[in-house]
Order: sequence, then C-alpha cells, then structure tokens
Amino acid sequence: MAVVQRIGVHDYFLQIASTVAKRATCVRRSVGCVLVNDKNHIIATGYNGVESKAVHCLDSPCEGAFDPRGERKGKCSAIHAEDNAIRQCLDSESIQICYTTISPCPACIKKLLDTPCKAICFSKYYSNHDGVLAWLKAGRVVIHNGILMRDRQVQ
Repeated sequence: MAVVQRIGVHDYFLQIASTVAKRATCVRRSVGCVLVNDKNHIIATGYNGVESKAVHCLDSPCEGAFDPRGERKGKCSAIHAEDNAIRQCLDSESIQICYTTISPCPACIKKLLDTPCKAICFSKYYSNHDGVLAWLKAGRVVIHNGILMRDRQVQ
C-alpha cells in the first residue's frame, strides 16, 4: 500500500489563497485571501478587484493600472483581497487566521487588527513591511513561508 504524503495545513490554505487570486480583476497584482476559524474551516475568501458592478480593470484598466507597484496607489481602483474577504465574512468575530498570497498592507492590517484574528500567513511580502511590523507590534503571529517570524527577522 502506497503512503500518501499529507499536505500541511498552512500550505493547504496558502494554495487555496493562490487559487482564489486567479479570480482577481486588477491588472497590477493578483492577490487571494482565505479567512479561517478555530476549527480550520474556511469562513470567507476574497481577491483584489474593483467594487461590484464596476467595470473590471482587466476589461478597462483604471488610471493607476500600469503604474509601477508601490507608486500612485491612490489611482488604483482595486479593493484589496483581505478587505473583500472580511466584507464577505458572515462572522468576522470568528476569524482566527488570515492566509494571503502577499503580506497585508498597513490599511488591511488595521482592518484585521479590528478582528480577533491571531495570525497572518503568507508566502510573499508586500512592497513594504509596515503592515507586518504593525501586526507584530500588536503581539500577533506572523508566518512567512511556514516559518514563525519575529520582528528582527522581517526583511
């Protein structure tokens, strides 16, 4: 009988977040987010894109669509994946872990800090580390590529 190697829980949810990101409608970046409760059940997902009923940037790029990442962010029309996931969540008080393809920006960190979410888990860093540092300063857990991070380890 062949033994099947079971995927770890963090890799499992990060792979789901990566699949969710494939629904993103932003030209600049595709991000996916999965919110999980204390039973490791998915309670919401989200991806980045414009508000509902608006024309997607894939169909008609917004004013900031082709700006270099990290520049003129105010011109981008996308709502971030974490924000969309929180909006989709029927019970934001049950959020325990946020899995996202890219570390949350400072604005999304503020929204997540307003929930009982204990940990963020991601595979790539956002253009700056301010969000991750704010999360750590609040005493919450950061897991980057399966490794528990400390503030001195954030690069």
